[in-house]
Amino acid sequence: MIEYWVGVDGGGTHTRARIRDRSGKLLGEGRAAGSNLELGIPLAHRHVLTAIELARTEAGLGKGVEQQMGVGLALASAELADCYHALLAMPFPFASVRLTSDAFGACLGAFGGQEGAILIAGTGSAGLIYQEDRLHTCSGRGFPISDLGSGAWLGLRALQQALLCHDGILPPSQLAVRLLDHFKRDQAEVVRWAAKAIPADYGRFAPWVFDAASDGDELACQLLDETCTQLQTLLEGMQQLGARRIALLGGIGTRLAPRLAHLNLVSPTADALEGAILFAKSETFPCLHP
Repeated sequence: MIEYWVGVDGGGTHTRARIRDRSGKLLGEGRAAGSNLELGIPLAHRHVLTAIELARTEAGLGKGVEQQMGVGLALASAELADCYHALLAMPFPFASVRLTSDAFGACLGAFGGQEGAILIAGTGSAGLIYQEDRLHTCSGRGFPISDLGSGAWLGLRALQQALLCHDGILPPSQLAVRLLDHFKRDQAEVVRWAAKAIPADYGRFAPWVFDAASDGDELACQLLDETCTQLQTLLEGMQQLGARRIALLGGIGTRLAPRLAHLNLVSPTADALEGAILFAKSETFPCLHP
């Protein structure tokens, strides 16, 4: 019998786990590195298990309790069939494991298991409309070809523009100086770094843009305007597709939501971890890959 419900939310930067008992009491939480499935199934699997283990430790639960856990995984790139099946083929010690996308987990949490729509703008970005018991995804096809208005997208744009400042094509910028100083003002180092960088690496520069914008840096302000334009395009498109209630989520989305308030966004009821727990408990929600 399942005595504990576990929700896991995993993106490009972080993996978070939450454990509740059968009565709904919060017992513990844990955090590990990112578990976007496109970054590698074994890596994602390891980080999911680490986050749950840390949550178990915080909850004060003993070893072996995993066999009494029902786990809901809401992970980035689970919408890709090959990634979805590859992760579920990995060994898990739990009583049950159900997998869905981070977007659907966030949507279930935001609307308490009811239908609605969300746009996540975190390290990546993804929109999802849950309507008439069907799922319609928007964007979220991975960086750099998609994930518009995300932290990774913003970090990439910031580096691109900083290099143009260095070349004298764009006016001087304190943001550009800070970014290039990070690479010891060595353009070759930027190129070497970019050849190996993953979305989370680019996303780490996004807070620098917000900081510089708060100081009035013109380039940073322009970059945030561009980000808002990208998110507005997605939000308006989702409304045209029939989304009546949209919650804007994620680190980037939350910070820019006040600038997009004219689109009548709604506040989420709960987070993606709660959505993942709801998904773990019920088989009535749509499955990504039946």
